[in-house]
Amino acid sequence: MKILLDPGHGAGNRYNRGFKQVDNLPYCNEGDCNYVYCRDYLKPALEKYGVEVEMTRKDIKDDPTLSERGKMGKGFDLLISCHSNAANGLASGVEIWDSTNTKESIKPLTDKICISISKALSIPNRGTRYRKQANGTNYYGVLRSGLAKHNFIIEHCFHDNWSDVIKYRKNLSKVADVTAKTIADYFKLTDFIPTIVKNLPKTANILPSITIAQAILESDWGRSELAQKAYNFFGIKASKEWTGKVYKKSTWEQRADGVKYEIKADFRKYNSISESIADHDNFFVSTDWRKKNYKRVLEAANYKEQALALRACGYATDLNYSDKLIRLIEEHKLYKYDKEIKMDRVSNWAKEAWDWAKEKGITDGTNPQGACTREQIIVMLKRYDEMIRKEIENED
Repeated sequence: MKILLDPGHGAGNRYNRGFKQVDNLPYCNEGDCNYVYCRDYLKPALEKYGVEVEMTRKDIKDDPTLSERGKMGKGFDLLISCHSNAANGLASGVEIWDSTNTKESIKPLTDKICISISKALSIPNRGTRYRKQANGTNYYGVLRSGLAKHNFIIEHCFHDNWSDVIKYRKNLSKVADVTAKTIADYFKLTDFIPTIVKNLPKTANILPSITIAQAILESDWGRSELAQKAYNFFGIKASKEWTGKVYKKSTWEQRADGVKYEIKADFRKYNSISESIADHDNFFVSTDWRKKNYKRVLEAANYKEQALALRACGYATDLNYSDKLIRLIEEHKLYKYDKEIKMDRVSNWAKEAWDWAKEKGITDGTNPQGACTREQIIVMLKRYDEMIRKEIENED
């Protein structure tokens, strides 16, 4: 699924078009607000469902012609031109201008989007609309030139109406989320991040935020050939000790000097996404060499440390691998999942005592952050008592 977002108009006061200033919030003119909404809210919301998203404006200052914007839609499933409306300061509501070309029209979807945004903002639903020129073609230039399979304009609210614009400007995230969900439901797309979260192990070696970010990056939101044909969401190769199924394909590597080169490689093939995630977490402790090589990764205290350690320890050859992971984690707030899982490692403050307890045989060294039953506590106390008695006997 490919969607081209078109943030309407250009930057600055030239495109204010009566946009009311809401509190001290930035970007209170239509061109800037359209751009920020698409870049920071709607694009990430759609990407969570595995949608490939691009924008007609690469920079906030860009202002392509309507014809150029429409033609950029070639090869995309949807071209969505994002706007807010203006009238006399009294009009209110959300409306969508669908293409008058019956082959491009997608009214069942645009009707649903109108309903979703109307409910989210508690503003009137003005519905799907159509406007033609005298010759019968689309009145709006971006639709007239639109080369996507389906092209439409969303007028999210009336920005010269105080009631509308306050609700819209303060709820960009909410509007983006309901719009993305409506599109995903219509095309039966899966929400990628919750799918990964649902399959995370309860006790882990790798932080959930890192696992999710790696799955996104390595599998291109589940769209990669490896993910689709081998359930391999992490790009893990089939090394010598691997006894499972193998999937052969070409892949790109990067040298330390930045030069990229293509190789053919064997990759691990799994039966399910849960199997892929479990093997990824176990990968870092699966051999003595890996335990030693990935020591920094396994001992990292937070996602930034772990992301940097992955690149330093050679997990990936991409020179920007760590930065890409950190950007994904912060953009999608993946760090929130780190609080919901027990890490199979000893906290720094307890390491000395844990090593001592292992050496003395008080604990077997497994599940350091697991909850203790009273039975387990009694057994450890008994082991400690036996250790003390033995030391006393030896002294005598």
